[in-house]
Amino acid sequence: MKNRRWALPLVLLFVAACNSKLRFQELPLGLKADTVLVSHDGQRTNPKQFLKEVNLLFFGYTRCPDFCPMTLHKIHSAVANDNELQQKLALLFISVDHANEKPADLATYLRVFPYARGFTGSREEIAAVEKAFGAYSKTEQGKLSHSLYLYLLNREGKVIYLLRHDDNVAKIREALRQAAL
Repeated sequence: MKNRRWALPLVLLFVAACNSKLRFQELPLGLKADTVLVSHDGQRTNPKQFLKEVNLLFFGYTRCPDFCPMTLHKIHSAVANDNELQQKLALLFISVDHANEKPADLATYLRVFPYARGFTGSREEIAAVEKAFGAYSKTEQGKLSHSLYLYLLNREGKVIYLLRHDDNVAKIREALRQAAL
C-alpha cells in the first residue's frame, strides 16, 4: 500500500513532463546583419533574408556519412505530415566543407526539402558564422568533424533553443510546433 500512494503523482508528473511547454530564450548567438554567404542558387546573400516564422540552422556537409543525413531525415520526419508547419519553416543548411562544396551540390542535396536553403562560402566566412553560433568545424586525419546542434532561431536570426542531433523526431516536432505558435 505504501508504494501505491506514489504511483498516481509519478504518473501525473510523467504526463506533465511529456506535454510541457518548452522554454524559449533568446541567446546572444545568431546571424549577424553583415553575414554574406553563397546560397544554393549561386547568389551572394545574407541568410537572414530567408527567415520565416520557424527557423532551424544546421552546420553540415553533403558528403557527411552519418550525422548530417540522419539529422536531416529526422527534420523531414518531424514535419512530413504537417503542411502548415512546412510553410512556416526555413531550414538553413550551412556547409562546413568550403573547399569541396559548390552551390549546385547543396541544391541537389537539399532538393527534397522545399523549406531548405543551402549556403557555402570561404573558410573565413564560414568560420565567422560558426563563431557567431559558438559552433566549430575541423579536419583531422582527413576527416571533417563539426558541431551537431540544430539552432532554433527567431525571426531576427537569434538562437532561442538548441536541439541536439540525437534528439528524437517527437522532440524536434514539438519544438518546431511550439515555436510556430
